[in-house]
Amino acid sequence: MKKTIIALALGMVGFVPLMAQTNFRHISFEEAVKQAKAEKRLLFVDFYTDWCGPCRKMAQEVFPQKKVGDFFNEQFVCIKLNAEKEGKELAKRYSVKVYPTFLVIDDKEQVKATITGAASGEAFIEKVKKELNPELTPERMKERYDKGERTPELINAYAMSLLEKKKMKEGFEVINGYFASLTDKQKLAKENFFLYTLYTTNVRDEKAEYLLAHVNECKGETRQEALKVLQKLYYSELLSYLSGHYFASKQYNQEAYQEVKNTILSLKLDKEYPFQPLFDIVECYAKGDMRAHFELVKSKKKEMAEKDFELILLNVTRLYPNSPELIPDVISYIRSSLPELKAANIMMMGQILMQLEKK
Repeated sequence: MKKTIIALALGMVGFVPLMAQTNFRHISFEEAVKQAKAEKRLLFVDFYTDWCGPCRKMAQEVFPQKKVGDFFNEQFVCIKLNAEKEGKELAKRYSVKVYPTFLVIDDKEQVKATITGAASGEAFIEKVKKELNPELTPERMKERYDKGERTPELINAYAMSLLEKKKMKEGFEVINGYFASLTDKQKLAKENFFLYTLYTTNVRDEKAEYLLAHVNECKGETRQEALKVLQKLYYSELLSYLSGHYFASKQYNQEAYQEVKNTILSLKLDKEYPFQPLFDIVECYAKGDMRAHFELVKSKKKEMAEKDFELILLNVTRLYPNSPELIPDVISYIRSSLPELKAANIMMMGQILMQLEKK
């Protein structure tokens, strides 16, 4: 037991630097304001709660990253405040109502920037930079756009700002108008690939169709990026068949499905991801034999990516709405699979089991 405790302690010592890349100081808000003023930096405050999943994600996956720590440690004095405990009054003062909320505050205790929600390391850094850049305030971006400026940086920032405010129509008008104004060469330029990676949402999008038609014109890293975008889009489309969505909503079309499959194969995307078992399962379902489909899912489990297998289980009520004779076997199989599922999906599967058992 003593050796185990020592081993755990040594492991924790090795773990601390990894979790401490961003230096959140253990000082009060008042002390942090004074410290920021003395160091001629801004104050960065992370308002979190104990129950907030995105807060934990930021703490465990984003702030420990070296690039994130390097940026925040150089630019800010950083502190964390529990919005329901020691930071309760400050959260009320600054009207913090969603978590996580991150505030950048100056030495007069005035808010210079507000960022909410979780994001990847690079995206989070860019959000903070954008909020602190006077040229990227919503008012200034609109002014620049209305005057005819059309740089990739402005288009991306302005469109994202509109989408974050739930102005979806206006945001995509900015993106699609910019895309339409580009030459063929510009549409494939590296600086404009954000149009595909951030704003192309399905295979029927004009931008997706253009990228597919011109992917062979892309070279080197640009081609790899194009293939990643196309794989993401066509994988997402295939999931609408795999989950039963297109069948249940009467949108299934054999020719459309075959086109999706042929595109994946022609681009050799199946060399990078196990698409074949998904094809087999979708095509089996399309024949209408639910028992054969269920048995095939079980037999293909080891060939599939874990997330695809779990997606099928999470959609059994949609996949087998009119198969009462199959339900007892489905329930039994789900119960036997629970120990292997991700924790986040176990609770959802519990709810699905209750629905099935009522039938």
